[in-house]
Amino acid sequence: NLSRIPQLWLFASGLLCAVGALMHLALPLGGPDWYRFVGAPQGLVAMAAAGLARPLIACIAIACVLGVFTSYAFSALGFVRRLPALRPVLCVIGLILTARAVWLPFLAVTDPHALERLCGRCNDLNVFVVATSVLCLFIGAGYLLGAWRPGSNAMRQR
Repeated sequence: NLSRIPQLWLFASGLLCAVGALMHLALPLGGPDWYRFVGAPQGLVAMAAAGLARPLIACIAIACVLGVFTSYAFSALGFVRRLPALRPVLCVIGLILTARAVWLPFLAVTDPHALERLCGRCNDLNVFVVATSVLCLFIGAGYLLGAWRPGSNAMRQR
């Protein structure tokens, strides 16, 4: 049924955000090896190895943002109570993720030194930049579909 596609895509997007949040919370537990495994910038890996707080703080901050994204997806689907400004926030989340998907590869091609300052080892169009950008594009599209055409009766009734 084609009418369920926005709902399923938003669900997948929310689920991926939840997995991302949990992954970012688990990374500090695994130490520098886990940061390195997921493609974290070398500078961040070195800070984790030195026991500095910045990698932990960055992971917690990213996990919190992804947790909010997850909450809005699941609210739109009727799994949790309705959150404020639901449609506009879904749209903003979708636009942020879509912009991130386009911006990082663009920066890698046009100004690799700026990207290197931002991301450490991301000084060219590498697997990490491409993979995370494709993921952000997929998730962003799910949020935009959720904002444009709600997929559940729960959202329409509110």
